Amino acid sequence: MKKSLASGAAILAVALTGCNQPAPDASKTQASVAKTGIVATPENSVASVNGRAITKAEVGAIKSELAQRRNGEVSEEKIVDELVKRELLRQDAVAKQLSKNPEYQARIDNAERVILSQIAAEDFMKNLTISDEELKKEYDNRIGAMQRTEYRARHILVDKEDVAKDIIAKLAKGAKFEDLAKKLSKDPGSKNEGGELGWFSPQQMVQPFSEAVAKLKNGEITQTPVQTQFGWHVIQREESRESAPPAFDAVKEQIRSMLQTQKLHQYIDDLMAKAKIDRFATPAPAPEASPAAAPAGEAAGTVPAAAKPEAAPAAPSAAPTAQPKK
Repeated sequence: MKKSLASGAAILAVALTGCNQPAPDASKTQASVAKTGIVATPENSVASVNGRAITKAEVGAIKSELAQRRNGEVSEEKIVDELVKRELLRQDAVAKQLSKNPEYQARIDNAERVILSQIAAEDFMKNLTISDEELKKEYDNRIGAMQRTEYRARHILVDKEDVAKDIIAKLAKGAKFEDLAKKLSKDPGSKNEGGELGWFSPQQMVQPFSEAVAKLKNGEITQTPVQTQFGWHVIQREESRESAPPAFDAVKEQIRSMLQTQKLHQYIDDLMAKAKIDRFATPAPAPEASPAAAPAGEAAGTVPAAAKPEAAPAAPSAAPTAQPKK
């Protein structure tokens, strides 16, 4: 719970970064309150810390953030306790003038940048109007005119091409596809069903498999084995059908979300086009030490082996499309 409260309270941290002002003391309490523009009252605040208000709106922001991040609720009392502690630490940081440390100030600036950019995006979305006519037009252009072919097929998966060729020969002599699939197929998902895969769209199968199915007529069997990363396939296409696109009402909100994102990106592009942006060259990275030269601490035996970073493993290749299955 403490961890969740901390993550939620972090959202408020930027609003509490008046770190370039001296700490409020008893004689400066009114000045501090005036700076915030809020005088703490029972009507607008839940607490006051050395004259600095913790408002109901701030508590509401935390509750909203926590609601998005977790199931269940955190009591308002715990949220207030957390904000009081945060405010005390904020005031302590101001008193110590910690923001004069360039590293700390950079963190404050980055946090403020993140929060304000999120607020700007939320405000843009809130004021964005997308009509039903615009949604319908997008649906018609992207989805409504689409017709998708689906297939029902069987397959027998084996490890070697010669085995697949032998199966094709046996089928040509009258052997039953289902019987050979149950006996020889290496696909555990369809083997006991006689190789039956059920209905599927081409996108659900690896490309060589879906292309082979599309070339067959209903009832036909591949006359040459089809190779995929899973092995060699003998395929029988059973049926095909045209699948209607989803109804407009079923995807309306997805289309709205997509258009909102597109318009936000366009808004940002427009801001960039109007802005004067100067990019400066970043300093070159420091040269790496020779592999033969150990760091001084390590040479002296002060760096434990467990603390030494290991080389990152090579990135795996892209995951293949799922093996044909029901």
